Amino acid sequence: MTLTGQDPALLRRLNSAAVLRALYDADEMTLTELVKATSISRATVEDVIAGVTDLVEEILPKLGDARPVGRPAKRYRFRAEAGRIVGLDVGPHKVLAMTTDLKGRILDTRRSAVSPSAPPAERVATARAVVRRSLRHLGVPVENVRALGVASTGVVDPVAGKVVVSDRLPGWAGLDLAGALEGLSAGPVLVGNDTNLAALAEHWRGVAQNVDDVLCILVGRSIAAGLLIGGRLHYGRNGAAGEIGVMRAFGWYTAFDRFLAYADDGPQDGGGSAERVFGAVRQGDPEAIAVVRAFARDLAKGVGAAVLTMDPELVVLGGGMSGAGELLAEPLREELAEICLFPVRVEASTLGSESVALGAVRLALDHVQRELFEV
Repeated sequence: MTLTGQDPALLRRLNSAAVLRALYDADEMTLTELVKATSISRATVEDVIAGVTDLVEEILPKLGDARPVGRPAKRYRFRAEAGRIVGLDVGPHKVLAMTTDLKGRILDTRRSAVSPSAPPAERVATARAVVRRSLRHLGVPVENVRALGVASTGVVDPVAGKVVVSDRLPGWAGLDLAGALEGLSAGPVLVGNDTNLAALAEHWRGVAQNVDDVLCILVGRSIAAGLLIGGRLHYGRNGAAGEIGVMRAFGWYTAFDRFLAYADDGPQDGGGSAERVFGAVRQGDPEAIAVVRAFARDLAKGVGAAVLTMDPELVVLGGGMSGAGELLAEPLREELAEICLFPVRVEASTLGSESVALGAVRLALDHVQRELFEV
């Protein structure tokens, strides 16, 4: 797109963004292909490349390659290794860090257990240590991290990076999480709600790819919802969209107790209760089947209200129970059929326990791409 105007700096930025975007989307391109893809003159494309050598590399012929007839075409690639992205899931029971290149390819995953009763300082210290271990393992200095995405339970102010409301972690409400994690990235620390970011991950690499209206439910010892409308996260005025579980009438607060009662486990159970129940369902145990059906009924009260409100194309079951697959998806589907006006797809997540951290990566990657490609 050849442009003219009174602002040469803007023109250079537009041309640079077009060239970088084209190379980012391809494995490699010749100079001729770049000219065609961007509609920018050959000389201008070469000038752009000369100015972004930190991000673009010429691919030289390898020793032993067959020599083409005539002058070989210049070939370039985007240097995804020129920076790193980190996604961090700071949860009640674990901290999970995922480090990727600038194309979102996962290079390292690190996790550390943490107690739900841990004070904020201990949880933050664990988070910082997990990120530093990942970077150290990859030999990456903090200066190479272009953005850090962080997922947290509770209502989050995504602009200020603060946790506004949280009833799951002691002392977590009011925490400046972005400030607490400062210094782990040369770029910004971006904070989001864990369920919202799980929805973002499902849309990026999960079962919600190519689906723009999605209700994502994280199902485990607690239950929460995230909304994706028109392909974008819907936060609401206060960042509290999807916080359906606060309505006690829906029964989400006590739903998991059914699994604890069946397995005769205490409230500190590490998640084995649900695994034992679903294992018994696979064996045809009628009591376990009744427990799952009752749980699906509790779950459907809040999910049905959200479905009737936003009319999504897809409901994604994520979180700790996503591994149950159809054992939970099918009874929920049947319960929703009794409540909702129209059938709605219900699919179990294939991303498992890493969906939240992957969504945090996507949050940070979106920021970096805006810096690279938007004017």
